[in-house]
Amino acid sequence: MFKSIARATLIIMVMNLVSRLLGFLRETVIANQFGATSFTDAYLVAYTLPYFLQAVLGMALVTSIVPVVTKYLVKGEEKEAWRIASITLNWTALLMTVFTVLGILGARVLVLITAPGFDENTADLATDLTMIMFPSLIFMGVGMLITGILNAKKSFAAAAFAPGFSSLIIISAVLLLGRYGIHYLAWGTLLSMVGAMLIQLPALRKIGFRYTGDWQIQHPEVKGIFLNLLPIFLGTAVNQLYLAINRFFASGLAEGSISALNYAGKLMNLPMGIFVLAVSSAIYPTLAEQAFKGERKQLGRTLARGLRLVLLVTLPAAAGLMALKTPIVKLLFERGAFDAVATTMTADALFYFCLGMFAVSANMVITRAYYALGDVKTPLYLGFLSIVVNIVASIALLPYMQHDGLALANTLAAAFNAFAMYALLKKHLPRLFISDLCRTVIKSLVGSILTAVVALLLYRYLDSTLWAAQNIRFLLVKVMCSVVAGILVYGISLLVLREEETWTLWRKFWSKVKKQEEARN
Repeated sequence: MFKSIARATLIIMVMNLVSRLLGFLRETVIANQFGATSFTDAYLVAYTLPYFLQAVLGMALVTSIVPVVTKYLVKGEEKEAWRIASITLNWTALLMTVFTVLGILGARVLVLITAPGFDENTADLATDLTMIMFPSLIFMGVGMLITGILNAKKSFAAAAFAPGFSSLIIISAVLLLGRYGIHYLAWGTLLSMVGAMLIQLPALRKIGFRYTGDWQIQHPEVKGIFLNLLPIFLGTAVNQLYLAINRFFASGLAEGSISALNYAGKLMNLPMGIFVLAVSSAIYPTLAEQAFKGERKQLGRTLARGLRLVLLVTLPAAAGLMALKTPIVKLLFERGAFDAVATTMTADALFYFCLGMFAVSANMVITRAYYALGDVKTPLYLGFLSIVVNIVASIALLPYMQHDGLALANTLAAAFNAFAMYALLKKHLPRLFISDLCRTVIKSLVGSILTAVVALLLYRYLDSTLWAAQNIRFLLVKVMCSVVAGILVYGISLLVLREEETWTLWRKFWSKVKKQEEARN
């Protein structure tokens, strides 16, 4: 079972990496074509609501459908699984169509609410772009449900690549038609959502899915999916609410505070979007299967294994980002209007965000265990409690730390949420495997501290010698050398400390090498 989870994690991780790179290229192409102008301001405001619903509602749809479809597949009732999925798809498409009509009719109001400071021309443009892009909700909703169906059948590749394919369509639209105006970017964005849905259809056919035109919403499983949708939606919106709180408090701080928090947050989320999302997506169908079978001890073991994998990556990633915070921010962002002051503000916020990377990552995995167990209320309640913690901490820290205090408040709230959710899992699971987790945390922390120290010392050495010149190419070489050195030290330290996951991978590697040598001889 763990081999299949590891294989699925690797597939999703590679696809996520490709999608992230294409997303970065997409942003670069858009910036090159349209710059930072009122046109891009209008586009971003028009895209805000569809993007928010894609990030939160889309994830809620995937989370709701996976356990139900998994249950019927485990029972061998594939025909009923596809019937339930079809009913859910039909009603989702209808509801998204209703939301689309309302969004188009109320486009002007939405623009006034989200961007009250726009002048008349920019507001008119944003309204037009909103009306063009709002139908993307239909394809997003159906596409994310298809992702859930594929994941339940443990098919991950097509769904994981869908965001990358979406970026390719937007890039093509900008390169081919961007010179004719920002409206073509909006049409390209709508088409990208259609593409993200369509690219998954061959995989859906491959797993044997059979669509039916059934609309029986009174089916108890379908009712359960839609009843759970709201609490899951609110539970998964916690991180988005953290961002809203940051922007609310930062709006009264020094110029650039909101931007600094935004860029720092994106950097902190980069390793999580590639690896942690892969782990949580890969283990979710297995958790749902074990929950249905009543294998609570095995579920706890799978969850602990997923958390250990996540901690083994996020702890050194956080340590490395904290150690090299300034050169990394300078390398990625310091050009044009993004000056040295902005670099310092972003780097400082990044440091405090990274203190909580382990907690945010753990939350992504732990919530999947709750949803697999059918408990949608506990993550919701604790999520709202963590928002209270965030607000209180923000008010307390803001006078002393400014925008850095908001980043630290996020960390404290995420840590509270992670520890509370894991502790309360005791009511569902006979064992939490805390001792195994603690051993991994201790060994990973030791390796992470060594990683940070080596990376920082090597960077300072290179910066003080022949490569002291502030050239972007030299800066790239210094950062890359420091990162590679840190990774090597981390890997060696885990081998020396005999960390179980790392040692297992090492033994498998040498076993394959020996087999290849024996085959040659």
